[in-house]
Amino acid sequence: MQYILEIKEEASDEISDAFTWYADQKEGLGGEFVEMLENYFEKITSKPLQYPAHGEDRVAVMKRFPYKIVFGLEDNIVVVYAVFHTSRNPKGLER
Repeated sequence: MQYILEIKEEASDEISDAFTWYADQKEGLGGEFVEMLENYFEKITSKPLQYPAHGEDRVAVMKRFPYKIVFGLEDNIVVVYAVFHTSRNPKGLER
């Protein structure tokens, strides 16, 4: 079953901030971040249950970039709540 992807506004803002930061560091790096993120979104929407549960949410840890994708399932929708830099306090994940 393929799930529908929904990205909450807060997560979208985090993605935008990360893209801008990486793009400022090195030409093309922001695009690489977004491309890898899109690959993770494809994996998550095809097999969301393969990612570990933390309470009601699930977390996918990106390999190249230090980010966690925090998402939940609502029927056939994968809802992305956060794209969270791993150096931040995890208390920020509480919703």
